[in-house]
Amino acid sequence: MGVGEWAAFTAAFISGANIVVTALLTRSRDRTSWSRAALSDTLVTLLEASWRSSDAARERHELGPRPADPAMATRLQDTVETTFADLRTSLTRLRLFASERVGTAGVDLLISHRELRDASLPDLPARLEAVSAARRKLIQAARRDLKTD
Repeated sequence: MGVGEWAAFTAAFISGANIVVTALLTRSRDRTSWSRAALSDTLVTLLEASWRSSDAARERHELGPRPADPAMATRLQDTVETTFADLRTSLTRLRLFASERVGTAGVDLLISHRELRDASLPDLPARLEAVSAARRKLIQAARRDLKTD
């Protein structure tokens, strides 16, 4: 093999290695990007359910112990119940994509919502505050995972 042939072989080898490395890096970057997007979507879904539940519980509390519209009180309680199921589903997805720290914060939020769901009317304000604190904790942990903090 002459010098020209070695140069061509070396150039072809370097070019092939470059393609392999680029493909591996691109695949890794795409996987990371997809994972971040899935985590973000799951967090948004979970937080939306959390706020819907809190809003319904707050409205139910404002109706008082003897609501003028009992059907409205029942609808609000049903919303709390339905969104609790949505929270559980979102938490399952969250635990697939997030770190242990985010998963634990998500579980804490779900527990706070269960306590809110099961609270007596006079206890709702304290339970709402606990849910709010758990939600802030989840958001803070998620920001670290998403590297936006």
